[in-house]
Amino acid sequence: MKAQIRGLVPTKMFPKITSLHTFVLAVLFLTTALTGRASPVSFRSEIAPLLLAQCQGCHGAEKAKGDYRVDSYTELMRALEEEPPRVQAGKPAASLILQLLSSEEADDRMPQKSAPLGAGQIELVRRWIGEGASFDGDDPDAALVQVIPVRLHEPAPAKYPRPMPITALEFSPDGRELAASGLREITLWNPATGGLVRRIPNMAQRTLALAWSPDGKQLVAAGGIPGELGEARVFDPDTGELLAVAHRSGDVVLDVRYDGIGAMFAVADAENRIAIYNSADFSRRRLIDNHADWVLALAWSPDGKFLASASRDKTAKIFEAKSGEAISTYSGHRAEVFGVAFRADGQQVFSTGRDGKIHVWKAGLADTTGKRFGAEKVAELGGLGRAMARPRMVADRLFTHADPGRVRQHDADSRKLLREFDGAGDWVQSLAHHAPGNRLATGGHDGRVLVWDTQTGKLLSEFVASPGR
Repeated sequence: MKAQIRGLVPTKMFPKITSLHTFVLAVLFLTTALTGRASPVSFRSEIAPLLLAQCQGCHGAEKAKGDYRVDSYTELMRALEEEPPRVQAGKPAASLILQLLSSEEADDRMPQKSAPLGAGQIELVRRWIGEGASFDGDDPDAALVQVIPVRLHEPAPAKYPRPMPITALEFSPDGRELAASGLREITLWNPATGGLVRRIPNMAQRTLALAWSPDGKQLVAAGGIPGELGEARVFDPDTGELLAVAHRSGDVVLDVRYDGIGAMFAVADAENRIAIYNSADFSRRRLIDNHADWVLALAWSPDGKFLASASRDKTAKIFEAKSGEAISTYSGHRAEVFGVAFRADGQQVFSTGRDGKIHVWKAGLADTTGKRFGAEKVAELGGLGRAMARPRMVADRLFTHADPGRVRQHDADSRKLLREFDGAGDWVQSLAHHAPGNRLATGGHDGRVLVWDTQTGKLLSEFVASPGR
């Protein structure tokens, strides 16, 4: 059974640990040397991180070589049909998993096509099995990434050695601050002057999406470490306090969006899932597992009842938020879809794809009589750039990236091109829009942020969003 992600991890329960498994081992060995005896091996703090990093890639829910999975404690301990358990509690020598980890035959040894585990790591597994292979978490069915204690990420450098690509941007609701992705942190800037306002630490390696709650009291940052960890971390944007890690997955989280009133937010991850959370207590309302590949982007309908998604599986979909039911599927791009946006009336959707086009299609929502229509294509616009900045829809204006350094503004109803913003720079990686202030911000691969007046097209400020630059 596929393990499901659990929701809230309160700040007060965060263990004081590091993200580096080698540090855990070092502390273990130091304790042994000083006291002459070792504490029992912890599954959640020591074995689960090892399995996640070294084994789950080939023995997880999506790919289970040999019909064997290690992505949860239950799966690790499961016996295959007519076979003894591969982990036999209290019997390390009889446990097949230890035999495979320590085998001297390269063809038999696990992990295959990778460097063998170190002697200390193998001894850790041996000790854990010998001590009874016990589970010290809350839910043995939970995914490993949910069992492992929340990580305390390494600090960001005081000064960046080079500009970082700006993969995420978001205006504060009052427009006075602009949040940007950084290296293991979020940076907040004054969009008018380009001055650094604040730095929020304790983020994973990459931040791929940012969302500010409508009341300005929460800032959700989505990202992670490719192939290892995905997180949606909720911060107090004023103090930088970590309020919760609402969502965790075994691969990066790719997008996060609040609904219009801020009652809930949705996240999309590279495990092909969408999760919806309450913003009040961070409990999970709904888990949607409908796409066949990464979910790259999300958009709420204006009334907050529906959620549109874009996926690497070459489709865009619309779901009812309350039930998680799929309402309609659009597959007209025939290429990966990396952006979606509802028109202001909710009746049409704009999607952007690797095919370099903007597709306009009927949302397939019920009309006043209750009748539904499929995701029928209405129009097509060209000129998208090769980068993957998500489109932004504000009222009746659609903003999309174009070839290098340019952003286009279309009227959503007529689809007429209204204006083009030319930054004369590197590829646009992210867009943010503040409607009340008529401001558009673009983040480039070269680390530059440009802020524009959307009414006049005038460039108002330009700065490199890398501390110390």
